[in-house]
Amino acid sequence: MNIAELLDQNPDSEGIALVDRSKDPVERLTVTQIQNQVKAFAAALVNRGLAPGSRVGMLASNLSEYYVVMFGAPAAGMVFVPLNTRLPTTTLQYIVQDADLKLLITDPGHAGVLSDVPAITTGSEEWAHLMASAPVENFAEVDPSEVAIQIYTSGSTGRPKGVLLSHENVTFTVLEYGATLPGEIMVVSAPLYHKNASMGSKLAFASGGTVVLLPEFSARGYLEAIDEEQVTMCGGVPTMYALVTAELNESQRSYDLSSVQRVLIGSAPMTEALFDDVQALFPDAFVTNGYGTTEAVLEFGPHPDGLPRPKITLGYQHPKVELKLVDPENGAESNHGELWVRSKGVMTGYHDLPAVNADRLTDGWYHTGDLMSRDDDGWYFFVGRVDDMFVCAGENIYPDSVEQMLEQHPAVHQAVVVPVADDLKGQLPAAFVRIESGAQMGVQELKQFALENGPAYAHPRHIWFVEEIPLASTAKVDRVGLVERAQELLLTQGHTT
Repeated sequence: MNIAELLDQNPDSEGIALVDRSKDPVERLTVTQIQNQVKAFAAALVNRGLAPGSRVGMLASNLSEYYVVMFGAPAAGMVFVPLNTRLPTTTLQYIVQDADLKLLITDPGHAGVLSDVPAITTGSEEWAHLMASAPVENFAEVDPSEVAIQIYTSGSTGRPKGVLLSHENVTFTVLEYGATLPGEIMVVSAPLYHKNASMGSKLAFASGGTVVLLPEFSARGYLEAIDEEQVTMCGGVPTMYALVTAELNESQRSYDLSSVQRVLIGSAPMTEALFDDVQALFPDAFVTNGYGTTEAVLEFGPHPDGLPRPKITLGYQHPKVELKLVDPENGAESNHGELWVRSKGVMTGYHDLPAVNADRLTDGWYHTGDLMSRDDDGWYFFVGRVDDMFVCAGENIYPDSVEQMLEQHPAVHQAVVVPVADDLKGQLPAAFVRIESGAQMGVQELKQFALENGPAYAHPRHIWFVEEIPLASTAKVDRVGLVERAQELLLTQGHTT
């Protein structure tokens, strides 16, 4: 099955499938209209002489044309390569060369950024000529194992790696998970180069839902979209909901959020404090903590015995997925360790990186790098990243655990814990903290709270209060940037402020 055929799964071809709020006036497209554009784009690629398997890139902010390229390249038997607009030009140039892009589509805001690949800008005369092609009658026949999408990881610890997702990887995930989302009106504000946003869109399109697309995330724009479009499902990362909560507290305008019935929080760890904040935002909604990686999706589902879902659990093992927890040190399986996953949704591998593939893939098992625990009922809980763990005086510290403890304080809205170097103990925990609007708190008060509610070795030795927690290009907390910021503060201040 070609991933473009996911559009055919929508039972209401004449219903509104996409509301593009990046356009003025707002553009509303049916499934049939999207399909026609996808088929025209696919025909244009073939007419340009691009061979099957050719890489076609997209460098743009969120807009309806993104979906045309996202589905149109695979519809022609080619491979879609989304490019992160927040990456520096040198990194984008590396991706262009690594992927061997044959064509790049950009929006006007990113036209001319890359000059070493043939490019067409949406809205231009060349784009109009391209889209005037007679639509293909049928999508390209593909083997399920053929690559459909080559999406690059953020590269925070090195050069970005091209994750190869086959048609089967994508269609398996959408069709197994999408059945739970019939008729949803889903707001999408995260960038479409990120897998969460693109996969969420595919889920909505395939299940008869509607995507309300925002050009980018802003707390006000997010709230306005929910209010004006009567959104029923929201997705986002924890920091986004923290910003939405702050906007509501500070705004003079009231928003009707009563339409929201489902809220999915993913891409970063969630605390019970944030869960409660989100539930208070959407009191009638079913709030869940989601999980997935660029390399795999659909690990978890509801409990087969109908047990009530703990607040911050990721869920129970999905029936069509294999999971195990493996000790990173000795390889033993237990109820605590690195999550390994094997399913039809796991990537085929990283592009041209055999050594990395050998390290991260074992007999079809993908090593996620995420440490988790599993309770006696089979619920899975996130513990931390294998790479994020650091050692303080011989004790392992998992930042997520310390963050959850700090956010139990009623004055703390959000906390991020990072390591800082120490001559005596190797590394010490430091915290960037955003306090609740109108609250007051001192460093020593929060330190004392940490000592009383967690192990002494894990309490933050340095605390900085900030107005906002910065996000990286993937809309997750920018931990790398905060580590650098902590080092700068220690150099300039020499002590906790």
